[in-house]
Amino acid sequence: MEAQSLSTCNQCGKKFQRKAHLLRHQQQHSGDRPYSCKFCSKTFKRSDVLRDHFSRCERRGNSAIPNSLERGRKRHACDECSRLKVKCDNEIPCRKCKEFGRTCVKSRPGGEMRSASSPEATPSTASRSTPDLAPSDRNSIGFLLNCPSETDFMREYPKSTTLSPHAKAADFQNLMNVNSNFDSLGQHINGSANGGTPGYQDYGQLIQENNLDVMLSNLEFGTFERQTHNWQMPDESLILWSGSDGLFLDRNVLDGRAFDIRGKLKYTASTMNAPNLPPPGLLDAIEMITADSIAANIKLYFRHWHKHGPMVHEATFNPCHAALPLIVSLMAIGGMYSKESADVAKLKLLLDTLEAWVFSIPGISDEYDIPGRTYVTQGENSSPEWQQYQLEELQGAYLMIVLQFWTGNPIARIRVRQQRFQRIVSIFHHLSLQTVQHSPTYQVKDQASFSAWIRKECFIRLATLATMLDHAFGIFNNVSPRFQWAELDLPFPSDDRYFKVKSYDELLAQQLHPQHKMKIKDAYLVLFATPETAHHDLQIIRAGNLTPLDLQMLIHYLYTHVWKCTFSNPMVGLPTTNIQELVQPFKIAMQNWRTIWDEIKCSVPESEWNRLGFQRTAETYFDAVKSVIDVFEKRKGIFPPIPSDCEKGTHLKHLLSF
Repeated sequence: MEAQSLSTCNQCGKKFQRKAHLLRHQQQHSGDRPYSCKFCSKTFKRSDVLRDHFSRCERRGNSAIPNSLERGRKRHACDECSRLKVKCDNEIPCRKCKEFGRTCVKSRPGGEMRSASSPEATPSTASRSTPDLAPSDRNSIGFLLNCPSETDFMREYPKSTTLSPHAKAADFQNLMNVNSNFDSLGQHINGSANGGTPGYQDYGQLIQENNLDVMLSNLEFGTFERQTHNWQMPDESLILWSGSDGLFLDRNVLDGRAFDIRGKLKYTASTMNAPNLPPPGLLDAIEMITADSIAANIKLYFRHWHKHGPMVHEATFNPCHAALPLIVSLMAIGGMYSKESADVAKLKLLLDTLEAWVFSIPGISDEYDIPGRTYVTQGENSSPEWQQYQLEELQGAYLMIVLQFWTGNPIARIRVRQQRFQRIVSIFHHLSLQTVQHSPTYQVKDQASFSAWIRKECFIRLATLATMLDHAFGIFNNVSPRFQWAELDLPFPSDDRYFKVKSYDELLAQQLHPQHKMKIKDAYLVLFATPETAHHDLQIIRAGNLTPLDLQMLIHYLYTHVWKCTFSNPMVGLPTTNIQELVQPFKIAMQNWRTIWDEIKCSVPESEWNRLGFQRTAETYFDAVKSVIDVFEKRKGIFPPIPSDCEKGTHLKHLLSF
């Protein structure tokens, strides 16, 4: 009877199962409206109605919804258990935090925070606070991949930014505790922990200080500034292309190419949306493609993106003659740097259509088994024009994958990772591009031989960058590499001094003679030189004149092979497997890599270093490899099932939350 009286309204007789529901109902009889909107002064009887009102309130603008009215249940778990989505015993410190050596913190809406350090934490760790970061973020996938949270991966195209503040490495510690041998790596470099040159942007330390950058995503671009593309036109039928004394494009020719592109995209859009008509917004985006927009956006590509992975020969590129797939890819990537937000939005709306058209053309299409729709392996016996077209088609398809992987919608990112890239790999195998290299006896003696050398160099650069993207899929999505170690025989790209030359006459004028770079495999194996022979063996790499981009390629290979030999190695489960001996060669390789990296970094002038692109972030990959080794060693090779071909970082999140 007592339960009956608590659940029955004494005014209307309506019954409720819970007392809280009864009290909420009784407010309707009282007429009280105790909840008011602080933006428009409207009043409400119930707090949930007020909360819904906030999302529609026109006077709220961009102001935040009050914390006390945010949706969701009040959580009683500590911040770490709540973030990792594991059960918490609500103690301070809780069992999970004590087990994994984390600082246990319970945040409260009013800013009150209760915390306790685990027994394993050092006094300095327990007392240190990091107000700019999420509390106790040391074991998260976000920390490993330099994100503020597990879900904060790149969703926008990388923009040019200002220089980041200098690092304060002493204020932070690494992701996991490291044994003394591996911890001494920092002191080994240049004889001290502060081996970097003052004034340089030290990415390996920056990510540990700010924990804001996203590896391979929200990259630091240093002094790159976004520039306007409103050029002065010398004549209404010409478009300025490469400077006041340089090449001018024929507007009539480029207008014709823009017309062809619009027609192909309209047909593709109609096919994709059949039996319905393409959306009006999509058709408007297609109409945006004009001679001026093509020229402007391609200039933005060469100004902002090209330096991150130079694979298109800028000095001779001409949109009036280049293959259309390459034109649309360069136009789309460069357009992402436009200052006009409306133009960027239209281009993003167009990305799926651009991708569908590029991968429907003969040769690149998945219908490679249909006669007449496959690449014919003609090699150097075919005409130079055909070789150049084949190269530009492949460059356009590859860049479209890069664009969609970093900028496209979630479905597009999965599609290019699982389908489109596999098609490119198949073409690479068909044309044996995984072993392309300059002939040791080849000589550049005229313009024709110079053009052939540049063309092969473009193929080498395309192949090396494609292998880097293959490794990136493994780093972010735990995808097994499509290119196997046994089949690769690629050299590093040649020096940019040769690649920037426009003609044979210019090569002679500058007295340049293209030199071969060492093979990637040879440099990689040298990294495993033991401390006793490292001083002598590393001279091979030093003599190879490697660049920051070359070192970034090597750290990509290191990550892939560390993962294969640890978490993808079934032998680690055997009781006879010595974990320390298994990872020791990789620790040596990491130490040698860091030695060479710091030498290269210190040898490059500061102004030139700050003009580099994502090559500068190779240290973030070094930190990621080091963290993977630390986790594997600390867990003694025991770990839960790890998902593969997953969303970004999911595999590492599962691993680190174990």
